[in-house]
Amino acid sequence: MPKNGNIDAGLTPPPLAEAADRAQLPPFASLLKSRDVEDPVNLWVHRPLAYGIVAAIYRSSITPNQITLIAMLVGCAAGICWFIGTPKLVVTGGALLWASSILDGADGILARAKRMQSEVGRALDGTADAVVGVVSMAGAWYYVWRTQPHSWLPWGLVAAMVTAILQIYMYDYYKEIFLHATVPGRGPLSETPEAVAARLQRARDQGAPWVVIASLRAHVLMVTNQRRVVRLTNPQSEVIERAPTSAASAQDYRRLHYGPMQLWALLSLCPHSYLLALSALFQRIDLYVWFRVFGASAMFLIVLVWQRIVTNKSVRATHTAEG
Repeated sequence: MPKNGNIDAGLTPPPLAEAADRAQLPPFASLLKSRDVEDPVNLWVHRPLAYGIVAAIYRSSITPNQITLIAMLVGCAAGICWFIGTPKLVVTGGALLWASSILDGADGILARAKRMQSEVGRALDGTADAVVGVVSMAGAWYYVWRTQPHSWLPWGLVAAMVTAILQIYMYDYYKEIFLHATVPGRGPLSETPEAVAARLQRARDQGAPWVVIASLRAHVLMVTNQRRVVRLTNPQSEVIERAPTSAASAQDYRRLHYGPMQLWALLSLCPHSYLLALSALFQRIDLYVWFRVFGASAMFLIVLVWQRIVTNKSVRATHTAEG
């Protein structure tokens, strides 16, 4: 990647023959990763709206990484609105965070439509999500602290922030494992600490722009800590990472893990964003705190136990097949 400050540097344009194939936007269904790893609101509301945005800009020169940065700026603007905290700005912040969540899906759809998926894009998207999460939650915390300083809610929101980050990171891990284990011939798992660290080193060697280096550093940290937490809560998951995927194993994995995956999806970044946005639209951010601290925490404990049980079953099935 040349030192030209372009965050899309290193993306090779598709051959002319492929460009002709992309004259028409591919069908919506073909641009989804998998319906199995999406929560219902994201799948049936956000994704179609994101597809509409992509349809409007498909023939423009706008890149997926530029959409990622726009989504990040819009999400951060929501946090700033809540930090200022006037009634109108609280509602505006809710609308902005919801818009940011929709845009966050548009970058991936555009990347798949234009065949511009990249290691840089994956890292940048993860970093942008983290930035939006921190800024929006910080703004929400300040608003709650300023309006209800003598209640437990400001500190409940701190707990909500910590648990939300943990749950979102673990969803991302189990999503990648689900996609890996249910698609025969997909190849080795790409989101390992070693693989991401190797990408960071390549970017340094090639003189990548600072934003690329920063995103990859953050991604290395995220994936490394993600694996530590998963190993503590579900040690046998490492066996699934290394196991080859066949048609039979993919069918068995989907049968066992579909239920937990649906529950993980309800704890992902998208529900966090639209529930926080919805509570702000009604100027009731306190309701989000209640849900996150109690409802989401209960769901998290259930899915941790459920995931461990089905992972152990999958590992036993793998050993039986190898034997």
